[in-house]
Amino acid sequence: MRRIVLFCLCLLAGFHVKTQSLYNLTRLARWDDDALPVASPGNLNVQYSGCWGLAVNNREYAILGAARHVLIFDVTTPAQPALVGKFEGKSNTVWREFKSYKNRVYAVSDATQEGLMIFDFSQAPDTIRRSYWSNALFNSAHTITLDTLSGRIYLNGSNVASQGLLVLDVSNNPDQPSVLAAVSLPGGYIHDSYVRGDTVYASSGFAGYYVYDMTEPSKPKVLASLPGTGGYHHNSWLSPDGRFAYCTEEIPTGRPILVVDLQELADNNIEIRGSFFDPQLPAGENNAIPHNVYVKGHLLFDSQYEDGLLVYDISDPADPKLIAHYDTHPENTVYNRYYGCWGNYPWLPSGIIIAGDMQNGLQVLGWEKPQGGISESAGIFPNPAHDHLTIRRLNYSPVFATDCRFRLFTLMGQRIRETVIPAETIEKELPLGWLSPGVYVAELRFGNGSRVIKKIVIE
Repeated sequence: MRRIVLFCLCLLAGFHVKTQSLYNLTRLARWDDDALPVASPGNLNVQYSGCWGLAVNNREYAILGAARHVLIFDVTTPAQPALVGKFEGKSNTVWREFKSYKNRVYAVSDATQEGLMIFDFSQAPDTIRRSYWSNALFNSAHTITLDTLSGRIYLNGSNVASQGLLVLDVSNNPDQPSVLAAVSLPGGYIHDSYVRGDTVYASSGFAGYYVYDMTEPSKPKVLASLPGTGGYHHNSWLSPDGRFAYCTEEIPTGRPILVVDLQELADNNIEIRGSFFDPQLPAGENNAIPHNVYVKGHLLFDSQYEDGLLVYDISDPADPKLIAHYDTHPENTVYNRYYGCWGNYPWLPSGIIIAGDMQNGLQVLGWEKPQGGISESAGIFPNPAHDHLTIRRLNYSPVFATDCRFRLFTLMGQRIRETVIPAETIEKELPLGWLSPGVYVAELRFGNGSRVIKKIVIE
């Protein structure tokens, strides 16, 4: 009862006033071919579905599902995406999804007999080939989840394990999958899932949100669950530290994105901490549908169908703030349910963002830097210090933050400590108990050229 009451309070609090963006997203390119087949004509008119990205051999690629094809683009020059692969399936479908591992892209589709496709990019750009295509292991799956450390593939909503997971292994040979297990699970059908280590976070539709220990794939264990409360658990992604999950609940009337607290997962307890929701049409139009969310550092990327792509700052993970928006589907004036931005991919090294719009095709987006740029700085404290120093970024930008290199010198210029503080780290504690008392010089050098130098007294 406590969780349901909390959920209701969070739901009411989740309808935010439209937020002024702090950063601008700009469209660098768009690719759309109206001659391609359409799935569900006269209804949703879906030409495109899921998207993914891959960086290999110093080039960047976007992968986009089309009704009958898998489309591959070279986006190394973002303003000029080049179609370098067009692989046909057996039938038209609304659903195609992808994940990547060892320079391969793994593709599944739903409501087909196509099974699994594997695309080998190891010889790109010279050759991109479909190295595997078979339905010997399964015919269809709604979505695909892949653990890049173990090489395990988790197939959600497959015809073989429709009430659980079909688990494959590609660790020994990325082009030849083998079956590890096909298991039914207490939460039943899984629409999509997220994996970290041996833990699978399952979005199980109206049944709710389930967390499974898959250390032994044939013997899964339920770690915790949230019951369904009217929304349809569609997808989720974890914060970098794993303490929170962000969950979408895709239903036509629109639902906020849930912030699920996982900090007591070891005690078999998770609960809803809050929610957030930012429809982009005028007040009164609240039927926006968050569809797929992904997290990169302190940024959450929300493909929200007809609203396009919304970006949130999750530096405070329990209180996301909308900081940027790009409308991939500007033709709507009211919410028409299932049109617009299906998914996105924010992890390409260049920083460009791939978004796929169901009717408008591939969108290549980039950040527009504020005038004058971003001057990075940080505080170094305490001073005098005893057994540690703390580095805290000032004026932190989740968009334009860079890696920071910390170096500590004696007054004679001898370097005695050096470490890199990743861009997504806002505060870092450095142990210094091994240092002799005295005066030292600390230097912080940021990726954009900014530098902080400060004398530090160690007592």
